Amino acid sequence: MKKISFIIIALCMLVVVPANAQVKFGIKAGTNLVESIDNFDGAKADGFTGFFVGPTARVTLPIVGLGVAADILYSQTGAEIGGEKIKRNSLEIPVYLRYDLALPVVSKIVVPFIAVGPQFGFTLGSADQVWKSEGLDDALKFEYKKSNLSLNVGAGATLFKHVQAHVNYNIALGKTSQYTTIINGAESLIKEEKTNTWQISLAYIF
Repeated sequence: MKKISFIIIALCMLVVVPANAQVKFGIKAGTNLVESIDNFDGAKADGFTGFFVGPTARVTLPIVGLGVAADILYSQTGAEIGGEKIKRNSLEIPVYLRYDLALPVVSKIVVPFIAVGPQFGFTLGSADQVWKSEGLDDALKFEYKKSNLSLNVGAGATLFKHVQAHVNYNIALGKTSQYTTIINGAESLIKEEKTNTWQISLAYIF
C-alpha cells in the first residue's frame, strides 16, 4: 500500500503540470556512498562507492520557486562481505518536489534549492553471492531485492543557470537486501536489511 501511494504521488507530480510551466532537460552524474549494513551474524557488511548517470528533467511551475524534477539513472551500488564484493546494477527513477530560493543580486550566479521525493529502483541482472560450507551442500546467500522504494531528501545549488550541484540522502522505505540459507536445495530466509545511501551529483541543464 505504501508503494502504491508513492507511485500515485509521483505520477501526479509529473502529469499535473500547467501548460505555462517551463521544462528543461539535462544530463546528471554522481557518486553513491553506500552505508554499511548488518550481517546475519551481527558483523558489518561494508558498502562501497558506486556511481550513477542518466538524463534529468526539470519543470518550473508558475508558483514562484516551486518546481518538479525527475531523473532516469543507471546506478551501481553494492556491499563487501567477507572480502567479496556484491555489485547491484539498477535503474533508478527519482522524482523530486523542489523549491528554489532566488536571492536578490546573486540569482544570476547561484540559486540554492531544497528537494524531496520518492525514488523507485529496479535491479538489473543478478546481484547476489553464495557461500558454500566446506564439504557440505549447505550454503548462505546474500542478495539484493529486485525492486525497492526509497525517499530522497537533499539540497544544492544551480550555478549560472546551467550547472546543478546536489547532495542527497536516500532513505530506504522497504527492505533492500536479504540473507537466506540453502539446506538440501531449500532456501530459508534469515534476515532482511535496509540500506541508506549518500549521493553527490552534478548536472548540466541545457
